[in-house]
Amino acid sequence: MKVLIITNGYPDYRGSYRGIFIKRLCLELKKQGVNVTVLTPKVFRQSLIFEEADGIRVYRFWYPSGNKPLGQSGKVPIFAMGIYMISGILNTLRLIIKERPDIIHGNWIVPTGLIAVIGGRVTNVPVVNTARGMDIRVSSRGLIAVLFNLAVRLSNKITIVSPAMRNRKGLKGAEVISSGVDDMFFDIPSGHKELEVICTRSLEPLYNVETLIRSIPIVFKEIPDVRFIIAGAGSQEEYLKGLVKDLGVGQSVEFPGAIPNEYVAGLMKEAKVYVSTATADGTSVSLLEAMAAGLIPVVSDIDANRSWITHGKDGYLFKAKDHQDLAKNIIKALADKSPVSSLEQKRAGLKERISWSSVAKRFIDIYTQTIKESEII
Repeated sequence: MKVLIITNGYPDYRGSYRGIFIKRLCLELKKQGVNVTVLTPKVFRQSLIFEEADGIRVYRFWYPSGNKPLGQSGKVPIFAMGIYMISGILNTLRLIIKERPDIIHGNWIVPTGLIAVIGGRVTNVPVVNTARGMDIRVSSRGLIAVLFNLAVRLSNKITIVSPAMRNRKGLKGAEVISSGVDDMFFDIPSGHKELEVICTRSLEPLYNVETLIRSIPIVFKEIPDVRFIIAGAGSQEEYLKGLVKDLGVGQSVEFPGAIPNEYVAGLMKEAKVYVSTATADGTSVSLLEAMAAGLIPVVSDIDANRSWITHGKDGYLFKAKDHQDLAKNIIKALADKSPVSSLEQKRAGLKERISWSSVAKRFIDIYTQTIKESEII
């Protein structure tokens, strides 16, 4: 089977982690016998137009990115997105002719999912599209909503990464397939009880790490030996480091920067509590990794997290942007041992659902079914 993966996010160069979970899906698909080609935008100057690594061919199409991902500054740049769409569609058609895929898999409904369905319709290749969270957040109204709905309507099959996404118009019947987790997180032995809290989200406004930092003095007052590891990078890094200094908690906080995925498991091995302060999310890969590693999650009370966490049973939910409520729940998680047995039970069941081998197999089943159905039509 030959699959063309069209994705808004994919590692841009050696050492890049943007869209790393898409690469991990591609690697697992290849491991299970799928011939994988990737088409993704060329965001950074140092990114290659074409590369082949680990048996996966990666093509990048040009658009006026300004050396940053589309819409990273908040508002979607209409002109850049127009060029993005035209360049993406032309390159999709070129690759379909060159690679002859049996199926196209678009990731993020807009803009790359729309590119996928246009290419698929023109060439009569079936399309599976996956909504991953950010695409839903930007598609509530206006032109983006129209394009989102069009892409959904033209897709042969839609999958989503969280049951909460079914609340979006047009996604009620979508199949849920979460992102995957590497086996090394499941291999972490249970029973690690260090007074350590870890956060592995990007240091961008959406992930609201400021709320975590403002909670630290409250936690520190109750548990003086606690340590916080904030592993990530982003536009707010210097501001957040300055805030730690201003609050006088630098002795308890470490910023190791962006950490390769294989080292994240080592950090989680030493920690007890995982925190995510995101104000909106799809299914967070970081949260899945933390649960696979046996950590107690303390995460914002948003739809995407409620799908995974039952408050007080296998983790804790706190009011988004409320650093005092977050501090209270971190203290509970560090001191209270009651959720551990429930968490271990969940951990055992998670491997069947969210290991990369399981996730890739489910996608292969969907590809096979969609191809068969398109042949009948």
